Amino acid sequence: MKEIAPSVAKNLDALEVKINDSLTEINRIREACILVKTGQELEDLESKIIQATDKLAGALLGQKVQNSIMNPGLKEEGSKLTKVFPKNTKNQGPRDIDIQPSRGESFTVSSTYISQKGKCRKKKARGFLS
Repeated sequence: MKEIAPSVAKNLDALEVKINDSLTEINRIREACILVKTGQELEDLESKIIQATDKLAGALLGQKVQNSIMNPGLKEEGSKLTKVFPKNTKNQGPRDIDIQPSRGESFTVSSTYISQKGKCRKKKARGFLS
């Protein structure tokens, strides 16, 4: 198996920590003996549960997206796409990308950044003409 880049490993480790923290928080809420007597207590409990599940959703989504990016099949498709692109492209190397999902916390993944090659333009000589 191919070795994982340090930035990718760091992102995956951070996501794994977030997943474990979220699961611990959810289990703490689930096992706590909470009596709901008023509407405000119900709203507070609901807010806690939503925050905990949103953290879990963001971390799980980040993990799945990063694993998908690392998939060799997806990399091969990307290579094919750049070859059929009408203009020349340049591989800029791995870059960190922040993603904000519709639900959950934002997460960072590392992906190869491909850009269009620019044409070299010679600058006109400036100065005084004699």
